[in-house]
Amino acid sequence: MNKHAEQTNEVPELSRSVRIEDLGLQEFTMDIVASHGELEALTERLKIDALNSFTSQVSLKLLPSGDVRLQAAFQANIEQTCVITLQPVVSDISSSFITTYSHISEEDMGHDEEEFTDLDDDIEPPEPIVDGKIDLGEAITEQLALEIDPFPRVKGATFDGYTAGAALPDEEVVHKKNPFSVLSKLKETSETSE
Repeated sequence: MNKHAEQTNEVPELSRSVRIEDLGLQEFTMDIVASHGELEALTERLKIDALNSFTSQVSLKLLPSGDVRLQAAFQANIEQTCVITLQPVVSDISSSFITTYSHISEEDMGHDEEEFTDLDDDIEPPEPIVDGKIDLGEAITEQLALEIDPFPRVKGATFDGYTAGAALPDEEVVHKKNPFSVLSKLKETSETSE
């Protein structure tokens, strides 16, 4: 996880890190509410017009294997621009997800991903635990990004200037000959000659 942060070497816009060594046998829970500054920074990162609110309820559980399971549910209110009418589109997004984190190295991650893909396409490989901690804010931000409609539209808006598979003008339509038409003509000719 933390792909965005790793690429920029900066702290993510919404960061809530938890150290794995601090997790006990009891499930760890946290409510996350993005501040005004975090909402503004995430608006820029997610390339939307506005992120009005972003909250989440998360829990971490240390598994007997040493892996960590993250369960999260989040809610967000966003504003985008309709790709057809250019009017504002306001959306409420609610979603939940479960992710497993593991202490495996990044080299092993590439190998494990291949194994997971071979076994079952629906199985998600575990995320690596980086520097002994998991950033819950970054985890929910990445999931929110996946839920945002890349082509938002106002309800009922349609684009009349395009239809999939539009036909060519009549003069450009090429009529193909039926390959059996030659055979039928031969048959007609032979019947006539008899």
